[in-house]
Amino acid sequence: MITVKRILLVLFIIFGCLVSVKAKDRKEIKGVLITASCDTIHGYLKKTSEKKQFESILFRKISEFEYKEYCPLFIEAFISDEFSLISHKIMINNIDQYIFIKKIYDGTMNLYFSRLDLNSDLINDYYDLFFVEIEDGLVIQLKKQFLIRTLMAIFNDSDCTLSEIDTERFDYYYYKGSKLIDLFTTYDKCQPPGLVFKSNQKKAKILRP
Repeated sequence: MITVKRILLVLFIIFGCLVSVKAKDRKEIKGVLITASCDTIHGYLKKTSEKKQFESILFRKISEFEYKEYCPLFIEAFISDEFSLISHKIMINNIDQYIFIKKIYDGTMNLYFSRLDLNSDLINDYYDLFFVEIEDGLVIQLKKQFLIRTLMAIFNDSDCTLSEIDTERFDYYYYKGSKLIDLFTTYDKCQPPGLVFKSNQKKAKILRP
């Protein structure tokens, strides 16, 4: 005969399984959210399409179940083991606004990617945007019209990297993410040991330039 205790035990097991499945079904990334006022919040970022992610993010604290929407203006950064998002100020049609940029290469100089559907022609004639973080939190945009000139300038101390830049190719489609990452990888490999050691001892950077 089934006892009350057994019934309760079965219900407890079923409930535990449902909670476990629900948690596993969550498409989210654990990380740290840093607000514009420098508050540090541990929690989970909801995975969304990359296109939407650059406009705003959905984030919940560890102790909460509901997500809250955050736009770049009120966020300094989201940092996780998988990737980092940083809020960056950019001028569009003579108006300053903040967008999220995503780190796609972490090295002596960091490379970021973003996407802007609205008014993209005012930026570089294409949806994809690339940014370079050099020293002391300085972030610059690799604009189409100055792309070759900018790459030559930031890699000026590395002959082996400069040799990989095709100065005859002014095509922004040619210098996409994979090609740019190759250049940054080459730059790190070509550095003298002293410079590599120095870059590993970098001070904490100011994320909002």
